[in-house]
Amino acid sequence: MDNTIRIPKIRLGSREFDVFYIWFAVLSLGFAFGVVGAYQVLRYGLQVTGLTDQVPWGLWISIDLSSIALGGSAFVFGVIVYLLRLKRFEVVGRLAVLLGFLGYSTASLVLLFDLGQPLRFWHPAVFWQSHSLLWEITMCVILYLGILVAELLPIILEHPVFSEHTLIKKNNFFKKISEFLKKLSHFLHKAGPALAVIGLSLSLLHQASLGATYGVLSGRGLWFSPTAPILFVTSAMGGGTALLFLLSVFVFRVMRPGLVADKTLYDVARISGAMMLLCTYIRLWDWAVTNYYSFDNIVATQKELLNTIAPYSLAFWVGQILFSLIPGALLLSSKRVRNFKILTLAAVGPVICAIILRWTYNFSGLIASITYDPFTPSVQLNSYLPTWPEWAVGIGVISYWLLGFSLAARFLPFHSKEENH
Repeated sequence: MDNTIRIPKIRLGSREFDVFYIWFAVLSLGFAFGVVGAYQVLRYGLQVTGLTDQVPWGLWISIDLSSIALGGSAFVFGVIVYLLRLKRFEVVGRLAVLLGFLGYSTASLVLLFDLGQPLRFWHPAVFWQSHSLLWEITMCVILYLGILVAELLPIILEHPVFSEHTLIKKNNFFKKISEFLKKLSHFLHKAGPALAVIGLSLSLLHQASLGATYGVLSGRGLWFSPTAPILFVTSAMGGGTALLFLLSVFVFRVMRPGLVADKTLYDVARISGAMMLLCTYIRLWDWAVTNYYSFDNIVATQKELLNTIAPYSLAFWVGQILFSLIPGALLLSSKRVRNFKILTLAAVGPVICAIILRWTYNFSGLIASITYDPFTPSVQLNSYLPTWPEWAVGIGVISYWLLGFSLAARFLPFHSKEENH
């Protein structure tokens, strides 16, 4: 099987330029801008942000939730590859693990700044708050990030630099290190099924709990929805798998043509389409119960206020329904469509849908929130505008994600040389 890496190039006149170096330079500037913003936040605290007591979650938490959602393909394909033992998905599953690691490490970076007390990041692991949903989410994310590291490490260790470098052949010390790393890689490969089960459990727990969190906060109203945990799980599975398909087409058809069969990529698209159609079905019933069959004045007031300052209803019907329904149907019919240009364009829809779903939950409950008065509750309209340090940190962590993916797409061996793997 061909594992030759082909780098996309651009032509200017008679000269060709490696796109990778230009792309790397742009992302490095974005990451540097993020470092400047990070310094401002760590030096002066959250007072340099637009966050307030009324709106304590903003741009950062939306990036955090989105990056976790778009890493959802990792636990989906952990089950497919290790438990269902569908070997044709093995190479795609390796890319899914990478996306999972990048998503969860990005979320961890964002939370480091969002905490307000970054030096206390270790407190949840020591001071247990077992009745708190946020504590449960934090512990699941920490543990699952460790699982993803264990799953990603064998992929990295299979790079030729760890077994075929000249120093290994000439130096006995490096040779022993290489042998140890090879044994470690084999051990982690054998532990794959156990890691997949643990990863699935942790993922389902914290994805569902993220949706449940909005039901126990003071906002309620539009926030409170018994289906929110299911929506967060299904949108992560659908949106994350759509992103996996989109990037698989680039990695396995452009950079490594022939490494993954087209029919396997079509199956990845079909999984994403099926999950997004299920998510849309549940979301429509959720809307009907909350809006159509309900006579809650609080919900109506929240919607009215939200629509005065932002296209809240438009974002729902276009971002969460249209971007899910039509692309989901196309992806589910991928074997009939058989056109990767159309399918990759369609895959953008579920990715946007997963992001908008999380931003909408966050936005609706904080900007138009319900007062604590249990007898005469009212809705108050709050304001929030991200400051430049918030944008800088956001751009920095997104640049980190793109840098990690770009380096992996160019250098990582996604196809194992070991047949018994």
